[in-house]
Amino acid sequence: LPHLNITTSAFGIENTGQVQQLPFYDEYARLLHPKLLVLVFVLNDFTNNPPVLRTLTLRGVEREWKLRSEPAVRRRPDGKLELSLPQDRLPSSSRIRTSWAAARAMEKKTADRSWLAFWLRAKKRALFPPPPPARPSRFIREVEALRRQPGYAALLEGWRPTGVHDMILVFARRDLPPLFEDALQYTRFALEQFQQRADRDGAKLVILASHTMKFHGTPLFERLSQMAATLDIPVIDQADYILRQGARLGDARWLHDGHWNPAGHRWAAEALLEYIEEHPATCDRPTGAVTLLEPTP
Repeated sequence: LPHLNITTSAFGIENTGQVQQLPFYDEYARLLHPKLLVLVFVLNDFTNNPPVLRTLTLRGVEREWKLRSEPAVRRRPDGKLELSLPQDRLPSSSRIRTSWAAARAMEKKTADRSWLAFWLRAKKRALFPPPPPARPSRFIREVEALRRQPGYAALLEGWRPTGVHDMILVFARRDLPPLFEDALQYTRFALEQFQQRADRDGAKLVILASHTMKFHGTPLFERLSQMAATLDIPVIDQADYILRQGARLGDARWLHDGHWNPAGHRWAAEALLEYIEEHPATCDRPTGAVTLLEPTP
């Protein structure tokens, strides 16, 4: 498509949902004045956005640190959801403030590009190997302990998990327990926040649904697409694109790892490019949109 002149940039970090990805738009993507904002949605985003399920996916020190420092959505006493974007303060003689997104990006850049950091991490893993993954029994005990806390018994009604992965599988059920119905509201809230930002900054917003959204049938994809439809956000179906190429969904992932392999990345890019070609207005900035943005202090 030589007639298209497209520049792309990607922002984010692993183990986050749309709630935790909001600062990456505010701190980085917004300053590039994008015409098109693409949210890549994978099946475990449903569990990363709501605070209760996210708490159950994290353990020990990781849980305490992340829940204290990362963005979160809280339910106010009146029942409405509210976004909280905490600010980190890094040690500095000039007392420079930096956001959670900037701090995490700085750590990630150092870890990825510094041979010294890589060597130190390897030594640390050798001397202090990470604990084994939590056994299902431990996860179940945490759920049951939560059930005994005031106000959670009714919310957890209808959910008796056998392991941590049950949280994702529940979203593939037609009838959801109260906790998971409530969890969907947090994902919807995060999408609304991105939509408000896109409208404000003159960008078009679309969702690229990973092929993983159809790993357990179609309910996961259906929940996302129905939610997006009520917000007027188009959804690009990577699974549908892969099947139209005569391939299997499993061909997009590594053999022993659920993430995209090179073919999965290519099919994601091609599915997005196909959508842009079929909807050329996607890359047109709306009339009267803001074209000059000042960096957020």
